[in-house]
Amino acid sequence: MTTRVLDSDASLAAPRRIVPGLSWRGRIFNLLFGLAGRIFAPSQPRTVADFDFETARQRLHRTENLMTSAPAGMQVEPVSGAPVAADWVVMPESQADRILVFVHSGSFIFGQSRLFQSLAARICKQAHAKALSVDYRLAPENPFPAAISDVAAAYEWLLAEGADPAQIQFVGDSAGGGIALGALLLLRERGVPMPAGLVLLAPWADMTLSGRSVLTNARKATLANNIEIMMVCRELYLQGHAPGVPLASPVFADLEGLPPALIQASTVDILLDDATRIDEALRRAGVDSELSLYPPMPHGWQRLGTLLPESRRAIEEVGDFIARRFGDDARPGARRAEALHV
Repeated sequence: MTTRVLDSDASLAAPRRIVPGLSWRGRIFNLLFGLAGRIFAPSQPRTVADFDFETARQRLHRTENLMTSAPAGMQVEPVSGAPVAADWVVMPESQADRILVFVHSGSFIFGQSRLFQSLAARICKQAHAKALSVDYRLAPENPFPAAISDVAAAYEWLLAEGADPAQIQFVGDSAGGGIALGALLLLRERGVPMPAGLVLLAPWADMTLSGRSVLTNARKATLANNIEIMMVCRELYLQGHAPGVPLASPVFADLEGLPPALIQASTVDILLDDATRIDEALRRAGVDSELSLYPPMPHGWQRLGTLLPESRRAIEEVGDFIARRFGDDARPGARRAEALHV
């Protein structure tokens, strides 16, 4: 397989949306989340040798269960007949022919799709769609590119079952964003029709960790933005593969032919530059891309559901983008995130 590569130093002056304001709830949450980060920082692993990832997985499960709750009306049904493990996530507002391929976060080694299905459900509610939540294989048991292959296989299965690519969109959260991009690159190389849209929530799309925000936002980072943990997860995921190959690090890929995208990131996220560089790469390749930068919020703030106004606003923006890509330009009740163009 050949993958086209772009000069990683290329730059574009692309318009961005800056979402103004931080709510009082957001300020309080940031203080508490930052305090938790300082408390737990001394116990965080620095190398693979001292990383007990099974304990870390259990801790993540407890944290996600504590901080997220399923929206009313959410239904989860195991998928039968698919080549990979997956669930259907359905809301009362879901339309049967509108499908989101949902790729969860977890730094490539954590989580199961069910832990993040409340986020998928809230997006489905806003976009009037249902989600195929892919339970892709995790590293270190299944290293790169297993997760990418699983997501690509899930999409190809949908097409084989008769789904219309114009009625399918990808949603990738954090590491799931990098996996979603890798899957689309793989599908493009195979000549498979692209889906109608792509949503990336603070994507981890550079395994070399060469973005400037890795350094500039390091002091602002909290529990979920720890560079040492990211380096450990990267080693467990790649297991000898070069971190700069485009399939693992889509920031270095030619993204020509990918679907129109919405990208969200927080201004203090350690992955901020992954988001901005993917936006630039898409625009450079002639792909429509919308980049929304949110006020200082922790990584993955979209998962907090109704807890914070910033989370609700982000989900509304995602749902509206997806609905527009499905052709609902005048969808009643849709509210785009308030934004300033710079």
